[in-house]
Amino acid sequence: MRNISFRATLLTLMLAVLLTAVALMGTAAYLYARFAVQDLGAQVITQASARVEQHVQHALDVAEEEADTVTTLIQERWLDPENEEHASTYFLAALEARPSLSYLSFGMPSGKYYHALRDRDGGLSVLQLTPEDDGSRRLYEFNVQPDGAPEVVRDIPQSKRTPPYDRPYYRAARDADEAIWTESYVFLGSGESLDVPGVSRAVPVKQADNDSLAGVLTADFDLHALSRFLRNVTLGDEGFSFLVEVTSDGTPRVIAHPAAADPDPDKRLDLTEPSPDGEGRVTVRANEIKEPRVVKFLDVLGDDLSAVPADLQNVRFETDGRSYIGGFRHLGREGGPNWIIAMLLPEGEVFGDVQRMARLMLYLGLGGVLMAAVLSVLLSKRIAGSLSAIAAETREIGQFQLEPKPPIQSRIREIATLAGSVEEMKTGLRSFQKYVPADLVRLLLASGEEAKLGGARKEITIYFSDIVGFTSISESLSPEELVDLLARYLDEMTGEILRNGGTVDKFVGDAIMALWGAPRPHKWDALAACRAALANRTKLAELRQEWAEAGLPALHARTGIHTGPAIVGNFGSPNRLDYTAMGDTVNVASRIEGLNRIFGTEILISEITRKAVDEVMFTRPIDMVAVKGRKEGILIYELIGEARTVSDADRRFAEVYGEALDAYLDRKWDAAHKAFKAAAKLNPEDTATRIMLERCEAYRASPPPPDWDGVFRAPK
Repeated sequence: MRNISFRATLLTLMLAVLLTAVALMGTAAYLYARFAVQDLGAQVITQASARVEQHVQHALDVAEEEADTVTTLIQERWLDPENEEHASTYFLAALEARPSLSYLSFGMPSGKYYHALRDRDGGLSVLQLTPEDDGSRRLYEFNVQPDGAPEVVRDIPQSKRTPPYDRPYYRAARDADEAIWTESYVFLGSGESLDVPGVSRAVPVKQADNDSLAGVLTADFDLHALSRFLRNVTLGDEGFSFLVEVTSDGTPRVIAHPAAADPDPDKRLDLTEPSPDGEGRVTVRANEIKEPRVVKFLDVLGDDLSAVPADLQNVRFETDGRSYIGGFRHLGREGGPNWIIAMLLPEGEVFGDVQRMARLMLYLGLGGVLMAAVLSVLLSKRIAGSLSAIAAETREIGQFQLEPKPPIQSRIREIATLAGSVEEMKTGLRSFQKYVPADLVRLLLASGEEAKLGGARKEITIYFSDIVGFTSISESLSPEELVDLLARYLDEMTGEILRNGGTVDKFVGDAIMALWGAPRPHKWDALAACRAALANRTKLAELRQEWAEAGLPALHARTGIHTGPAIVGNFGSPNRLDYTAMGDTVNVASRIEGLNRIFGTEILISEITRKAVDEVMFTRPIDMVAVKGRKEGILIYELIGEARTVSDADRRFAEVYGEALDAYLDRKWDAAHKAFKAAAKLNPEDTATRIMLERCEAYRASPPPPDWDGVFRAPK
């Protein structure tokens, strides 16, 4: 096959200049159109922002004005707060006059409380909570009929409704000693239930004749009303506005959204959720809302929302394969709620015909040079295909992926020579990788670190495991069977370690040493190591069943995990490096693995590791142990499983064992013995329980000296 010189092909590439020119012209037209349309979109968003701000500011003004009016009436004795009938009548009249208000309420230190409420459908009702002489509270509630007549809906003599002085708005206003805007919360609405999210203008009202607290007045509006308003704010066909509250701890909450007012219950976005304690409902955090566009919008804004300016800021993002433009601004009200007005609009709605025109211009330009470029495209395609294939091969080599492939064929001499050289290099590296851990090399290449002599102190998690009774197992197998069995075991175990982000450091016979945190650290290194240990335990159980069917011996493994500082790097000589970890942390992890033999456990972890995974993993404390090479003791734990998967029986056993261990370490021998007895009944086969029972019996008969520290010195 006669090869063509690579230089001869360069002449055909001149035609690519024409394509480049057309591409530049099309790009320039597109960018200009994009600039013009973005300006148009910004104007649309600005107008929508102004409309939303005007409505919100008006609602806040109304609440503040009404709260000030009622406070003045009470302090000048025009309105007696003790007369709930008179006050409720005024509250109803105020709600009728101010449609944006949802609640007017007054709560007193005595527990007396009354409010007038406007429900979602516009109906008015009154609720009164009156303290009785026996300490109970009577709840009386009636709806106001269209003709003004009351319709009693509840009359509960001993109500369990939360008294006003226990509600968050009351405590906040009382402690501030001035009028405040609350953060969003869920109102106590009809009867005794939490059902309506909103915000309150809470005012501590003082007695007319002294400075003591007469009660806390609120003028409230529910957030459903804001959502209904936002539903009517037009922002293109699919754009919308929403309101975000930044709470005192920096948590963003979506408090109003057009979908929250959707008449269809199946499409309605719920902005409240049951509280974890089961006592009511709370407003939903922004990152938990079931609206991916809102979540993405807030992700683009970042975590720090404390310095959002009052001027409109533009933003652009992509989600679910679509591009969006939007804007946000702080409400900017002095002393008002910490709210952010946000708007978003699909970019495609703004661009519309302009985008199509830009594409048309680009297509016309391409058509003009298409015929002249045919030959150049055909030739360059051949060259580009071969070069792309070689580039892909070299990238895989750079990632230490050396699987053999058919050689790349090309009529161009230089490309054919280069392809042959690449394949020869892969052949040599495939031989080399049999002597080094390929997964470690890939990690080092990905991290960008140069392999050179030296190390650095890093916080890592070390994982040690070995096979129980491997010596006797190896004696019962032929060399071929042993090699196959061990190879399968190590392959499956290291596979789970790699899938969980670990680095396999070395094999010592049947033992595996792996580490997390180097060469690249992650905040979940300890958790990943524990998950790898659990995955290997499950995988080994599956393998035992497979091996049993094949007549092979069952393998059991013990694992130890410890987290701490170690020197990690390349050790050895400049000509032969070994990437590994050294230090006390490595030794402790190895010793912890060996402790499984004493306590009859499968996976043991140190207390440091346990603290790092405590929110996800369920563990059982085993004993305070001083491993070989250490004087001080460390508390070791058995890793049982992920907390969400652990059975009630395992939880109960671990709880009883933990109480027994606490009593043991406090030298309460009788209590410890009794508790360990109870644990033994729950799990008669547990070796650790038996050991601790024997110790308790020995110490009951002959107590240890006063300087006994509870530490078990592991045998050397």
